[in-house]
Amino acid sequence: MVEKFAEAIARLEKPGLISHIGPDGDAIGSQLALYSWFRNLGREPLLFNDDPVPGNLRWLDGQDVIRKPTEALLDQCDGIIFIDGNEPERFGDMAGYFRKTSKPLFLIDHHLDPPKELFRGMLWDSGASSTAYLVYLLYEATSLESLTREAAEALYAGILTDTGSFRFDSVTAGTHFAVGKIIRQGGIAPSEIYSRIYEDRSLAEYQLLGSALEGIRLFCDGAVAVIQVTEKMLSENNCTQDDLEGFVNYPLSISGVVVSLLFYERDGRVKVSLRGKAQVDLNQVARKFDGGGHFNAAGAWHNGPIEIAVKDVAGEVTAHMDGCR
Repeated sequence: MVEKFAEAIARLEKPGLISHIGPDGDAIGSQLALYSWFRNLGREPLLFNDDPVPGNLRWLDGQDVIRKPTEALLDQCDGIIFIDGNEPERFGDMAGYFRKTSKPLFLIDHHLDPPKELFRGMLWDSGASSTAYLVYLLYEATSLESLTREAAEALYAGILTDTGSFRFDSVTAGTHFAVGKIIRQGGIAPSEIYSRIYEDRSLAEYQLLGSALEGIRLFCDGAVAVIQVTEKMLSENNCTQDDLEGFVNYPLSISGVVVSLLFYERDGRVKVSLRGKAQVDLNQVARKFDGGGHFNAAGAWHNGPIEIAVKDVAGEVTAHMDGCR
């Protein structure tokens, strides 16, 4: 599967590589590592994202070439590769372009239920720990010796962040085996990468986190935790949505909580992050609210206001759980 996919995308002379809106470590890390893979073939891909790279990832080499997609720029590409997402709407304002274009579309992703008819080829595995792991398999199947330090750092950052620092159920022996090869081949320092991603937060971010955690509410007899961040809270703490990375995971440490929901205002709507402990299919919940993802981790959107979003999404989650009152 990997070899055939590699042969197919290697035929592209000017590939376009696009990662999903609101990019995270897996999206950006996979995109930059794939960029390096193509450059080893003598190609110079165009990289796209509607949103800026999060602050804790701006140290990654090569991210300065990522641009907001336009029709004129996409027209320069002879094929488009979707990275870490499978629905065109997850990739921003050019969704209509992607659904109408005659250019071949390809997919590298680990999210559930891709529209397979849309893609000329797919490197897809919903059981994979991350999209970065799939990009690693691309290197392994073709030219692992071409994995540079910069590309290895990008892959490690992607796997690290999308596995919750290797603590999620998606982590397998294969994941650790791949990480070992990435570290060895790239000559990278895992502790430095962890520190750059997780240990460089401002006091303002922690003050915002404190305000958010102070307002935690529990539903379903304490099994579902809800935290919310308003635009006013962001403004008062001089923070942005980028600073919310990881907030949704904190309530999962509360005894009895099996699902955590983070609600925050963005672009006139309410963004919802969902995390769980394998008791509710959060992908199915998110798909009812213009989103999707994995069984234990998903994202969704609600038109708001935020209190109505909490009522609707928390209600949908509790409806999927037994014994809620």
